[in-house]
Amino acid sequence: MTYFVDIFSIDTFEAFAKTDKTITGFHIDRKAWVAKIAPGDMIVCYVKGVSCWFGLLEVTGPMQEVAAGSEVIENYTLQLPTQAKVWLDKGKLLPIKRPDVWNKLSFTQNIAPGAGGWNWILRSSAVRLNPADGAALAALMAAQAKAPIPDGITDEQWEKKRGYKMVNAEGKTVSIQVPEPEVSTEHAATAPAEVQAFSAAPVRTSHKMQALLADIGLAMGFEVWIPKADKEAVASEMVEPKLLTHLPSSQFSEPAAKTVEQIDVLWLQKKSIVRAFEVEHTTAVYSGLLRMADLLALQPNFLIKLHIVAPDERRKKVFQELQRPAFAIFNQGSLATLCTYLPYEKIEQLALDPNLEYLKHDILEKLEEAAEPDFDSLS
Repeated sequence: MTYFVDIFSIDTFEAFAKTDKTITGFHIDRKAWVAKIAPGDMIVCYVKGVSCWFGLLEVTGPMQEVAAGSEVIENYTLQLPTQAKVWLDKGKLLPIKRPDVWNKLSFTQNIAPGAGGWNWILRSSAVRLNPADGAALAALMAAQAKAPIPDGITDEQWEKKRGYKMVNAEGKTVSIQVPEPEVSTEHAATAPAEVQAFSAAPVRTSHKMQALLADIGLAMGFEVWIPKADKEAVASEMVEPKLLTHLPSSQFSEPAAKTVEQIDVLWLQKKSIVRAFEVEHTTAVYSGLLRMADLLALQPNFLIKLHIVAPDERRKKVFQELQRPAFAIFNQGSLATLCTYLPYEKIEQLALDPNLEYLKHDILEKLEEAAEPDFDSLS
């Protein structure tokens, strides 16, 4: 028996669940791979995001390519006739990290469940599975269908993994996702002492810098937003932690609001964001830039002051990242012209200014450094 994997998103899983399962679609980009699937082969279905297996389909005929608009599921114009041999509904899915599943598959059994590198085979549809893995999954799903064990996925977890839709520059509707914020101290408790010492210090430093920015904003009369994941740590470093408990988001689309909530520090006035700051203490630098780039892409008419706050030794790296080609194509202009660099030292000096409460926020324009000159202002 030959087995192939079919990768679904939350949205395509829900769309496919509403069909009779007699037609299975693939994207045209996978044509070379789908063409290798023959009648009698088995398709093993996997939903990414929640990392679960949910179906076994037998292919009953050859591939057909249909015209856009006539496909069963939008954008999946390569179609195979199929018959469902096993189907698991939401709530009864088969999590890949369940021990009896994880320990049975050749590409996971020798890897710790929390480690990476195991999902290489689950990145694209129509990839051939090891026959033993396919047979094992067929048996495990059949057993799950006969005696279901709840998958433990809450509605909130399910919705968090759902993609958003937006219309791109070509007028096409595309799926997007806003990544969840990473926890910088993850695995710190189980890491070796020297690793803990290395990873903990940057977290403390970034929180202190967020606290300084928050104190400055409050002193200048702004309301201040700190992401929920950082709020407790940042508040403990502040003089008087009067932080917003929720962020006014009526001006944003849902994915844009989710992105904005993750930005390190926001200064607001009359419910409108005036300045946004990303603190980049680590060597990577680009995580904050990606959030700002996401915001500009999601809200093409949105214009605010954007700043990367980083140590002096990261100045060159900040400028290099700001001038990446991927950051140069926004409607508002390139990220290099929209976002400036603020050194730690300048923020620390500003926080100590005895006249801080009398200063206007445009004082930052005397402290910031641009990655490239604004040529319009020079003409």
